[in-house]
Amino acid sequence: MMQPTTASAEPIETIAQFLEWYGREEDRLAEGQDQEAHAYAELLRLRTNQCSTMIQTIGDIENQLTRMETGYHSTFAQTSGVQQACSDLGEQRDRLEQMAGEVKTHLDVYNMLGPISQLLNSPGDRVCLDPEFLPSLVRAEECIAFIETRAAPAGARDSELFLMRFAQCRMRALTLIKMHALRVFKRLAVDTVAKAFEKQQQQKPTTTISGGNAGRSAALYVKFRAAATQLAPLVRTLHARASATAVGSTERQILLDVQNAYFHSRRAWLRPYIDDRLKAIAREHEEAAAAAAAASSPAADNARVDSLRDWCAFVMNVCGDEYGMYYDFFSANVDSSARDDNNNNNDDGYDGRRRQGFATSTALRSYLDSLMTMFHEHVRPVVIHESDVSVLAGLSLTLLAYHNNNNNNGSHSNNNDDGSANSPILAESKGDAASDSGLLDNDGDDVARKIISYAPVDSELDAFYAVVDQILRDTQQRLVYKAQAFVRNSIGSYRVTKEDGAAVARWVRLCVRLGISQPEELVVEAAAAQQEASEDGAQNAEEELEEDDDTDAVRWIYPPVQRYRWLVSQIDGCLDYDVQQSVLDEALTVCKQNLLNQGARFVREAAGNIKDPLVLSSDIHPDQLAHLFVTYNLDSIEHVF
Repeated sequence: MMQPTTASAEPIETIAQFLEWYGREEDRLAEGQDQEAHAYAELLRLRTNQCSTMIQTIGDIENQLTRMETGYHSTFAQTSGVQQACSDLGEQRDRLEQMAGEVKTHLDVYNMLGPISQLLNSPGDRVCLDPEFLPSLVRAEECIAFIETRAAPAGARDSELFLMRFAQCRMRALTLIKMHALRVFKRLAVDTVAKAFEKQQQQKPTTTISGGNAGRSAALYVKFRAAATQLAPLVRTLHARASATAVGSTERQILLDVQNAYFHSRRAWLRPYIDDRLKAIAREHEEAAAAAAAASSPAADNARVDSLRDWCAFVMNVCGDEYGMYYDFFSANVDSSARDDNNNNNDDGYDGRRRQGFATSTALRSYLDSLMTMFHEHVRPVVIHESDVSVLAGLSLTLLAYHNNNNNNGSHSNNNDDGSANSPILAESKGDAASDSGLLDNDGDDVARKIISYAPVDSELDAFYAVVDQILRDTQQRLVYKAQAFVRNSIGSYRVTKEDGAAVARWVRLCVRLGISQPEELVVEAAAAQQEASEDGAQNAEEELEEDDDTDAVRWIYPPVQRYRWLVSQIDGCLDYDVQQSVLDEALTVCKQNLLNQGARFVREAAGNIKDPLVLSSDIHPDQLAHLFVTYNLDSIEHVF
């Protein structure tokens, strides 16, 4: 056994040394056993110290945040005051800027007077062509509107004086437009007449109507359309201002002067041109008719109808061209209820363009009516002096072809159901022969007054339709009168001739030879003869006259009946239904009276005077032949319709 020793490795000799040694060993053993617990305890103490430090730091931070919050609230209060002060300053600045803008605008209005006056008072006659002319006019009107609505009610100094000066500038601009337009129209009139005269001098005598007038028509329209490029914006500007003012105003008077100058320049050459062209058309058709008459052509009787057809076509084109030419310079009518102004070439923002230009359409219509009156004056003598029913019927059909049934100008309707609108034609046409020339005894002024008494123009051809309607009424009135005269003279007063006696004799012999005693048998024989004639082919008039074929006699019809059928074929569709029916009823009544009174007696006497043995030995009585003749002719009348 090892002997305990002391720290100095000395042997333990005494109890005190032993206890000292034992205590040291005991401490060493205890220290070795509790080392881990001591380590954890030390770590716990370290963490406790750290937490204490963190708690202390958090407290310091909290105190710092509290101090910062206090400083923030203090700063926020101070900043809010500054922001409110800046906002008040901003609002004050805006008010001052607005006031400065209004003052500037107010001053600009007054400052514009100088440049505008300087431009409008510039020397020369081309001020209107300056690019700043129309904008200056717009600015002057804006200044007038500003002074009237803002400056004058506010009692601005010298506002009335400036208002008067701007109004003078505006009127000066409109007057310059008028003067420039008058110069242009005058120059165009002179140039057009000179150009037309030059072309007329260069024209050969053998030139046709279309070729000879082509250059004249070009000279008439080309120069005006070229001038419209520069003049139209100015005239439309004037038109817009005039349309926004009351009737009788200075603006309207200026516009009226411009319109009168335009119409005068157009009328100065157009009226002689139309007159020459109408006469040339008539002369050409008369020459063609004379040539056709020399060749025994049926076309010789159509000269007046052909002339009227070409007249209508020419005048209708002139009316349409003049309508379009007018609106190349002037603004079209704008209804006050219109919402779309994009089609208006005057885009200067003037409110007057929404007003309807009633005076313009009236002036244009009067001008077109004056041109159409020339057409009426050429056609009226043709109608008055015409006595041929077939020609009058052709004239009526030609006019109906150019007649507008939808015309709103109180026009003539060819399909009137009740006939009340046109019944005066028949009533007036029942006069005696002394009123022949009085059917159309209206002088030129009355005719013009009738034509221009219609409503303002709504279509480019309304003026043409109006005069066609007037001529159509006159022609139909004349046709009714001549048709009634034809009924009285050629049907009612018809007297049989020697040729009729020969024809009736052949007809009686044929009926006796064929044993025809009933109208149905005669109709069958007539149809067979007609078919045979068509199969044989057409023959010339001389061969037909020389031919003595009794089968042709079966087709013979009493001349008044033939004339009634011819009258029906001529006037059918030329008159209103009620008027035509009345004329035909009268003709039918007269025809039947002549047939029953004279025709039956004539056949009866002719049958009794025939010495042919076949007729004398026949059982058919003359009264029966007369009845057969009347019945057959009445049946042919019924088949007209």
